[in-house]
Amino acid sequence: MLLGFDDEAFKRSVAAIFVALLVTGFVPVLNLIRYVPLFKEVLLGALVVVAFTSLSDAEDGIKFALVTGMLAAVAFNLVYIPGSILLGGLLGAAAGDGATGAIMAINGLGALMNVFGLVFMSPVGYILGGALGSVLNAE
Repeated sequence: MLLGFDDEAFKRSVAAIFVALLVTGFVPVLNLIRYVPLFKEVLLGALVVVAFTSLSDAEDGIKFALVTGMLAAVAFNLVYIPGSILLGGLLGAAAGDGATGAIMAINGLGALMNVFGLVFMSPVGYILGGALGSVLNAE
């Protein structure tokens, strides 16, 4: 039992959120979801509580969504931020122009803005999503 939750549900939830973050982070059309504050986190938090648990207590739903969501978000950012910086640098170097290289490197550094979202926005979204998921389970 991880933090009092079923191991299998916990692992599936972290994996599902991680895959969803990868898809929304790298697929251009789905990347637009990132511009609606908290939408993605609320949706994912509610989804994992409803899909993988039968939690109807809001406190437990919030704890489950927050812990699984933040674990997946940290893992995603450990892949996304260095990947964006490296990819931006490589594409800039491949262009062969100094100005293009600098722009691509700066674009890669823009991925560091994800840290702001990870620290300030994601926890709020997963808390709201966990509460929503537990309410949906209670119905």
